[in-house]
Amino acid sequence: MNRPSFYKRRWRRIGELADATGVTVRALRHYEQTGLLTASQRTCGGHRMYDADSLTRVYHIVALRRLGLSLQEIRSALEGRSSLSRLLSEQLERAEREVMRATAVRDLLRRLAQNVDADVRLDELPNHLNRPPGKVDM
Repeated sequence: MNRPSFYKRRWRRIGELADATGVTVRALRHYEQTGLLTASQRTCGGHRMYDADSLTRVYHIVALRRLGLSLQEIRSALEGRSSLSRLLSEQLERAEREVMRATAVRDLLRRLAQNVDADVRLDELPNHLNRPPGKVDM
């Protein structure tokens, strides 16, 4: 189901919201349990029903998750309790630290690949190659 067809009817069930967003029904239920998403209404039989605003909210959640924000951070931003700008700046700092860590690991791997024979055992590695320069947090 594509996004325009979601708007043709006022209410959609959870499976239709999942199809429209590419998010699993299980994830949508989790979003509801954690307060990120609220069913717009429920049927007499207890089925969750969602409207176009719910679709937009799920797209926002997905976009922010792709940027690495936690569900708690996303909830805080969506509820207006945290500045989105501040959250994005903090995430950028985390990403930059991760790039530095990954760069240190990559550099160590390059040195090892250049200096290690194919049949060498771990305890035979030269001592200076066992420790990357600087601190590497894993």
